[in-house]
Amino acid sequence: VALDLSERRAVLSISDVGPGIPPDLINKAFEPFFRVDPGRQQFIPGAGLGLAIAKEIIERYGGTVTLENRQGGGLAQTVVFAAV
Repeated sequence: VALDLSERRAVLSISDVGPGIPPDLINKAFEPFFRVDPGRQQFIPGAGLGLAIAKEIIERYGGTVTLENRQGGGLAQTVVFAAV
């Protein structure tokens, strides 16, 4: 987790070392009830709502959120808001 305050904006970056998201599915990750791998549902609880809710809240407050697979594995989530 990292926070950068520069250029009149706040950038929050959250990275993990998990399997990432297949490139053809990364844009669907913000859709309600979307699960990358339904087979993992028995091991990882959830309904597929977290990213959809987070995106809605972030955008209502003028921010943006993006997902990107990291080189070497994992996922990077970036949230950007105008600094006040």
